[in-house]
Amino acid sequence: MNVKLRVLSAGVLFFIGQTAWAQKTKTDTISDSKETKIDEVILTGSYGMKITPEQSTGSSSKVSGNVLDKPSAISIDNVLQGTVPGLMTTASSGQPGASTITLIRGISSLTSGNDPLYIIDGVPVQSGDISGALTSQNALSLINPADIEDVQVLKDGVATAIYGSRGANGVIVITTKTGKKGKSNFQFISEIGASNVAFDKLKMLNAQEHVNYLGQALYNKYPSTDPVNGFSNLQEATDYAKTDILNWDGTTDTNWRKLTRRNSPITNRYNLSYSGGFKDFTLYASLAYLKQEGLSYDAAFDRYTGTIKANWKASDKLNITFATNLSRTVQTGPTDASSYSNPIFSGTLLSPTQNPYLADGSYNLDLVYLNPQFNPLALTQANLTKGTFDKVLTSINVDYKILPYLTFNSNFGIDNTSANEFTYWNPDFGDGYDPSNSNGNGIYFKSMRNFFTWNWYNFLNFNKTFNGLHDVSASIGMESTKRTLEYNTYTKRGFPSGTRIQYADAAANVTDATGNTDAWTLIGYIARASYTYNKFATITGSARRDTYSGYTKAGNFFGIGLSLDLGKMNFLPSYINMLKFRASYGENGNQAASPYAKYPQYTLNGNYLQTNAGYILTPGAPDGLVWEKSKKRNIGLDFSLGKGNFYGSFDVYSNINPDQVYDVPISPSTGFSTIIKNQAEVKSNGFEVSLGYRTSSESFSWDVKANYSYNDSKVTYIKGDPTPTTIPGLKAFFPGHNPTEYYTRLWAGVDPSNGDPLWYTDDTRTATTNDVNKAKLSFTGQKALPTHIASLINEFTYKGFKLSFMLNYQGDYSVWDRWGFVYESDGQYPTVNTSTAALYDSWSPSNPNASMPKQVFNGNKSSNANSTRYLYKGDNIRLRNVELGYTFKGSVLNVKGLRGIYAYVRGVNLYTYAFDKRLRFDPEANSNAFSYTVSNLGAYDMTQPNMRQYVFGVQVDF
Repeated sequence: MNVKLRVLSAGVLFFIGQTAWAQKTKTDTISDSKETKIDEVILTGSYGMKITPEQSTGSSSKVSGNVLDKPSAISIDNVLQGTVPGLMTTASSGQPGASTITLIRGISSLTSGNDPLYIIDGVPVQSGDISGALTSQNALSLINPADIEDVQVLKDGVATAIYGSRGANGVIVITTKTGKKGKSNFQFISEIGASNVAFDKLKMLNAQEHVNYLGQALYNKYPSTDPVNGFSNLQEATDYAKTDILNWDGTTDTNWRKLTRRNSPITNRYNLSYSGGFKDFTLYASLAYLKQEGLSYDAAFDRYTGTIKANWKASDKLNITFATNLSRTVQTGPTDASSYSNPIFSGTLLSPTQNPYLADGSYNLDLVYLNPQFNPLALTQANLTKGTFDKVLTSINVDYKILPYLTFNSNFGIDNTSANEFTYWNPDFGDGYDPSNSNGNGIYFKSMRNFFTWNWYNFLNFNKTFNGLHDVSASIGMESTKRTLEYNTYTKRGFPSGTRIQYADAAANVTDATGNTDAWTLIGYIARASYTYNKFATITGSARRDTYSGYTKAGNFFGIGLSLDLGKMNFLPSYINMLKFRASYGENGNQAASPYAKYPQYTLNGNYLQTNAGYILTPGAPDGLVWEKSKKRNIGLDFSLGKGNFYGSFDVYSNINPDQVYDVPISPSTGFSTIIKNQAEVKSNGFEVSLGYRTSSESFSWDVKANYSYNDSKVTYIKGDPTPTTIPGLKAFFPGHNPTEYYTRLWAGVDPSNGDPLWYTDDTRTATTNDVNKAKLSFTGQKALPTHIASLINEFTYKGFKLSFMLNYQGDYSVWDRWGFVYESDGQYPTVNTSTAALYDSWSPSNPNASMPKQVFNGNKSSNANSTRYLYKGDNIRLRNVELGYTFKGSVLNVKGLRGIYAYVRGVNLYTYAFDKRLRFDPEANSNAFSYTVSNLGAYDMTQPNMRQYVFGVQVDF
């Protein structure tokens, strides 16, 4: 009889027979012989602590297997999308290597980052956006997901308690692969793929339609009744638009969107790995290369990685593990948002009446456009933004058994990430051309950054069972961390006309130079204890005290959990294999403020040679700052039925996050408008469900898993001004409202009698007005954070065949088209292209029930002002992954040394169903332009869209 041991959550282990978890979670086969006992499991990343399976009381999830071996995304945060209940990860851009937004159980901080803490082999690593010149660069994209053994997502207070002041946003613990004893194994994976845009419903006008649109807008502005400027009829206005405004030759019909985008961006991935070992030594090593092109012609991402991880059992008492990951990424790509050099922006807005080339074949730099010389094709060829990023991630772990029940564990690691980026704008046209600048034309901007972290922890771990009934686990230890950021930038101008030398030496004048260093240190003292009676009842507690250089006071954090395994009781029906009740409470922290926010700070105002030079004093918090806290409550239930084929878990939670860092208004007499304090609170409530079923035979297996998460977040308290605090991203903070709720004017549609725009005057939505100044800013009831997240993961195998897929759902949220006011402006921007709906569904006497106002040259009563008009429901279902493959066994191929070949095809983002039929852009929309999570969420900012990928791959094992 074999029983498989399953980790459903950072040590919450289920005995579930033949089940698997999170895309084929790897399991250990345990026999029921006397030689093998289920004694302990190492909670990876949890400071080497060893506990019995029953001593886990927290809520967390574990992912491993093929989801990591053959990743469908560049970075590990995107790979996790849909695999874990309560975890939301969403791309900020289709630019390869771009940062992502990752949330565990909703929003925990209003004004700072909400990223979880990432731990790799015991080392806290840099995450988030680390770009200096590029629009976005994801620090985690420097890690090869195929080198990862498993990922544990820690969610509740007791699971994250040992991370203290860094655990409020949740913790993601990553363990890299180790070598296996026995025969040496080599594996080679090769993939090649092509891609296109995953979701794009925007239809723009062709050349003749744009002329007609502009003619209609002119005639509506200057009708025949206008005695001075009026056109005698619509045709006369259209002819004027054609010749005098658009200068159309009558034949040119440029599809700028198609012209500025690659037809089929290519992806290549190669991964060679070795795993082996003998007696007391094991080794894992890998080399990998990945190249992915973006939709824009100048968008690309190259990654080179090398990994070595060795484990040496030096004696019966001493075990040493050494791990090193070296990586380099090279990324190029355009900017986002409204930059004319953004081909997604310009390719959408440029009039199809404009020819990109002149008669001699050179680029047309005299376009009828918002800025005539910003030809996106020319800019893509002449300008460049490029970044090179290097990472050294290394750790050494020592485990020494002092006594059979007492061990000492020490881990020292460093994460050194350097960034070398530049932006070059040519001197002859575009952003680099400015004849009024005395320093000359052309711009070279250089950004050099270095992120360095060292971390060292030491622990004593005690594990012993008394009288066969009392399992006791206890740990005490200390952790020290230091992180520094050093950055230097400079800008030069004055490139000779006609040159395309992308180096600073070619420019004459330094126009700006900056540099600085931020550093912080953290020292934590940690204690943890767990007691289990007869493998039935467990109580666990953790406490941590952190001293952080950025705050004046130390912080105390703790967690406590209880679990009861009712499956051990004889009164339950025989088909209930396991039924475990969990409850926990914990308090964690978040380092929301900058390292020096507690101090008054001086900023130099002006050059020191200038007569008006001086210093600006920014006041520090008068009473000091403390960590933003998160008070986490969780109740959970885990079960498996029968032989464990059917299993699942339920969790209900409440997270209260007080002491939010907030800019509080102060008296103008002080000389400042605000001061930073801990004076706000946000709360999240939710529940999570995870269900799975697996059955297998000698030639067939079926594994299906479903996850569902519900989260509702609210701002519950803000001290100070009782009016909404507006933030970027069209949002505002106010008690009783979701922190991501949109705050803007309420669109009421079109006046059918005359085509005027209408807004509601206030949030009662009873009275309307056509005067934008009388439309009150209001909370809309629409928010950027999904309330519902679900996924379905299915895998079938039959003999050598395999078919797997993943469906994702996000519901009850909205997305904002930040630039809809330009390409659906009702004539405000008449020379740029517009959507087909603006021509065919705008008001006219013959179409009084149209959805858009009357088109008027230079605008219709500010109808394109920010309002709910440009909000869309984001609810969607996405076919995230599909893979079909076949394994050719080595014995069948009859090739010596070959164990097998697995050939497969995979699709990523194959199909997206959007519930809002008006939605034209990808519902997974987020901006890179804003400073923190709450404002970034839900804003479509003309970024490169997410891509649909088609991949063919071969995995060779020998």
